[in-house]
Amino acid sequence: MLEALVIAGMVAAPLGSAALFLPARPHERAAGAWAALWRVILAVAGSAVLAAAAAGVLYLLKATQDNVIIGGTAVALACLIWLPVTRNWSPRAHLCWASSTLLFTVYLVYALEWTFASHLGAASTAGGVLLWCLEVVAALMCCAYLWELCDALGTQRWHRRRPPLDPRRRVPTAMLRAVVPRPGSAPPLVSVHVPAHNEPPAMVIDTLRALLRLDYPRVQIVLIDDNTDDESLWRPVESWCRRHDVTFKHLQNWPGYKSGALNYALRHLTHPDAEIIGVVDSDYQVGPQWLRECVPLFADPWIGFVQAPQDYRHWRHARYYRRLYYSYKYFFAVSQPSRNERDGAIFAGTMGLIRRVALDELGGWDEWCITEDAEISLRLLRAGWSGMHVEESGGRGIMPLTFEALKGQRYRWCFGGIQLLRMHWKSLLPGVRTRGNHLSAGQRLSYLSGALQWYGDLLGLLFLIFLLAGAANMATGGGQLFRKLTVFLVATVPVLILLGLLRAIALLRRSTGASWRDAIGAFFIWQSTSLVVARASVLALFARKAAFLRTPKTSERTSWWHALRANWAETVLALFGAAGIAGALTRTSTLSGPLLAGLLVVPTLGMAAAPFNSWAARRAALPAWLRERRDTEYRRDRRAFAVGIATGGAIAVGAVAALAIVLMLTGRLSTGPNLVRPMQPPPVTTTTPAPSLTPASTPTVTPTATQTVTPTATPSPAVSPASPTPATGTATPTGTPTATSASRPPSSSAPAASGNR
Repeated sequence: MLEALVIAGMVAAPLGSAALFLPARPHERAAGAWAALWRVILAVAGSAVLAAAAAGVLYLLKATQDNVIIGGTAVALACLIWLPVTRNWSPRAHLCWASSTLLFTVYLVYALEWTFASHLGAASTAGGVLLWCLEVVAALMCCAYLWELCDALGTQRWHRRRPPLDPRRRVPTAMLRAVVPRPGSAPPLVSVHVPAHNEPPAMVIDTLRALLRLDYPRVQIVLIDDNTDDESLWRPVESWCRRHDVTFKHLQNWPGYKSGALNYALRHLTHPDAEIIGVVDSDYQVGPQWLRECVPLFADPWIGFVQAPQDYRHWRHARYYRRLYYSYKYFFAVSQPSRNERDGAIFAGTMGLIRRVALDELGGWDEWCITEDAEISLRLLRAGWSGMHVEESGGRGIMPLTFEALKGQRYRWCFGGIQLLRMHWKSLLPGVRTRGNHLSAGQRLSYLSGALQWYGDLLGLLFLIFLLAGAANMATGGGQLFRKLTVFLVATVPVLILLGLLRAIALLRRSTGASWRDAIGAFFIWQSTSLVVARASVLALFARKAAFLRTPKTSERTSWWHALRANWAETVLALFGAAGIAGALTRTSTLSGPLLAGLLVVPTLGMAAAPFNSWAARRAALPAWLRERRDTEYRRDRRAFAVGIATGGAIAVGAVAALAIVLMLTGRLSTGPNLVRPMQPPPVTTTTPAPSLTPASTPTVTPTATQTVTPTATPSPAVSPASPTPATGTATPTGTPTATSASRPPSSSAPAASGNR
């Protein structure tokens, strides 16, 4: 019976996923009883089609009549059970979610049963159970990404989503006055804070000039120079601010990093009449309409913060920067709208506005967390305030211009996300609202899943260990380590991997407008930062503080050697993966070798993408005005980053090699050198499918594991594992996105939206 359910899920999931990405006609009317009834009718009809397809395939495979009925009924019931939860989605999004979760469920049940039925010895069985536990975690992360995917593409009626405004329309001043409900009152005073550290003076002055052009009647601009050690960098900015009536303060040896500087500005430099605090990074060119479009949202007295998406400029001139741009955009195009619908959006550190009274009530910015932006939004929501994400791009900044800078940024985002989880995990557990915790179930889920998704990259690294152990065991003549394979497990693995990859890339392309080539490149940018994110996710569990890795934007060297040296840990793991693929292909007489080699391809390419992306970023042509800034930008914290990442890389590579060897030796000691023997039927009595569905013997296979990706910005989408003997992966976006990791963006996770500094 379980074999029939696996086949039914393998038929329904690809069909349900494909339907989601077919072109859809825009619905003029998504609200009302008739629209809701029509969605239910179409969902039921689609469920019947998927059930019929599953039953038809089982019939063609000559399954027994009982198994044909069971497979078709399971698909239909899975689709109908989810109807009350997904009633606001399009029928296609509903079918994608229901069929995919069915495949995850039946696969995990079948894999666990076969782990115990394989009888490979106590140590191998224990390893197989551990592998299964990792697959369960990976499946849950995949479901979190899949929910965002279906929510973003399938929601028919958004309750909290404001459609983009016409850029030619000027918001009337009367709407601005409505924020302050006093007769004859003026629009609220907005104090915009611009923190800077070791920035090129010309870039900072350009940012301030753009702020002076804001089409808003009452603005205070405050520039806080945070511990810049080179006086030649901040003195020109101070002089310019003095001439243009911009508040300026240079802080020397001031604690707290960016949040410490923002607290100083809030308490000592902000005008006493300011009602709204804005935060803009020092590399952003703000559009004149930003405040006019966002301030009216504060007319709702419970809106605590408003966040516009982060956006970037000068990214079209090189292929690497185009792919990096799309990897950032995923979080704000998919994750933020979905979370905003549950009032679970995050404050992203730049291009955001906060109600001052709310910020004062909470004591300002917390200086213990290096992603102070995401942390303050969680505290605001917990205190009973609401947040709002808008889709208009209010300004554009500069992306990290080297791959090493991107790794430093992802490290900081991940470390801060885990810090947030450590300090606030009790508030995020399921429970009722209390006086001290006003978080709803949807808000708790948004922040909890956003923080946990950072562990997708660590999970992918663990799967890589299982894969390398299996490949080494196979190359040295060993047998199966953790679980025997059946034809159903062998068939499910590639289905899960291909389905996940296609879903992640197709969603990225559809949500950002990227070409297929750029979408694949963005996917591997998520993958290529997985090692540094995995390291940060472990260290953040034990360390209370981390080096504040500000993001250097450029570097001067362009050779392959420097790219390999800067990413030597990823390069070594890519070589391990290539050796594992070669070792697995020594067993081409059965399906075991090619399957294991195929499973190693994605994580190996993900690691190899790190030096490639580093080289591509270094050789990409830059406009002259960016090249002139290389010297000052490259100096920022490069030594701290290089030392920290090198140490973590050495530990990671050593751990992967050691654990792979231990797993291989443990399996061989417990099962003996020769395990190629006929399979024993499982002891559990089940309805036996037709002979064509249950092979008499099974190929020898070494267990394996797959990688996960997390958008970034993010946050990361990801390749998420869910496989049997070989731990498999399904790529499901995310927003992070990373191919599981629930790979990044952005990685994806709440901190994935933090600012570039």
